[in-house]
Amino acid sequence: MEHYLKQKYKLSDPAIISAFDEMPLWSSNFGEVLLDTVVFKESAKILDIGCGAGYPLLELAQRFGAGSEITGIDPWKAATNRLKAKAKTMGVNNIRIINGVAEDLPIENNYFDLIVSNNGLNNCSDQMKVLAECYRTLKPGGQLVFTVNLPSSMKEFYSIFRTTLKEQRLNNAIVKVEEHIKEKRKSVKENLDQIKKNHFTVKRIIQKSFYMRYLNGTAFLNHHFIKLAFLESWVKIVPSGKRSKIFSLLEEKLNNFSKVKGELRLTIPFVCIDCRKNI
Repeated sequence: MEHYLKQKYKLSDPAIISAFDEMPLWSSNFGEVLLDTVVFKESAKILDIGCGAGYPLLELAQRFGAGSEITGIDPWKAATNRLKAKAKTMGVNNIRIINGVAEDLPIENNYFDLIVSNNGLNNCSDQMKVLAECYRTLKPGGQLVFTVNLPSSMKEFYSIFRTTLKEQRLNNAIVKVEEHIKEKRKSVKENLDQIKKNHFTVKRIIQKSFYMRYLNGTAFLNHHFIKLAFLESWVKIVPSGKRSKIFSLLEEKLNNFSKVKGELRLTIPFVCIDCRKNI
């Protein structure tokens, strides 16, 4: 009882500063809706698929309280090491981390009360298999809540990207753009079809969107998160000998678009799907 009265923080401690900045801006937009959708339960056993560096896992561990048990799974070991360091600094002790993939959960049947994934299922290699594992490891009546961004994400950018490729007669690259989008972003209908094939009952579908705003294309293409999460995939779409030219033209077109519009504003539509395992 009242352990919180004993824990003291020194604001000059570098570990505190490191753990304080614990929520990625991109993930927060999806995660806010996810956190508003989960159903609280005493002594809950929870799984976060694609837990990464700890959001929303650490938030769930604290909101559900010390009596809960939060498991995170992610193959990205460097990120989960960061998660563990933040948990130690924050005094969060009710977590365990598995470095692995959600297609093969090392968990017994009917174990979890709640499974969440914040824009993580779409990054798994086999979403159908992951959903089957979710159904297997959830208790009857258990809740599955996940968020994913939708195929029209950054539609403003992709429209200009396609135009640039078309003007350079790179039709094969345009096909690769569509393949790239389809691989990572399923429609609401496709997600619902997969959920129903895995015998879940859908309780709520929450569709929202937000914007990522930049001064222009140059700022956008140099943004840290864009370079980290998107740029490599876009570069691979373009033949190696054409990349410098195509991205120079693309940046110019994005900048011209931004001048006309006053900014580069990219739409990010997403869905939060709330499901139950049948009793």
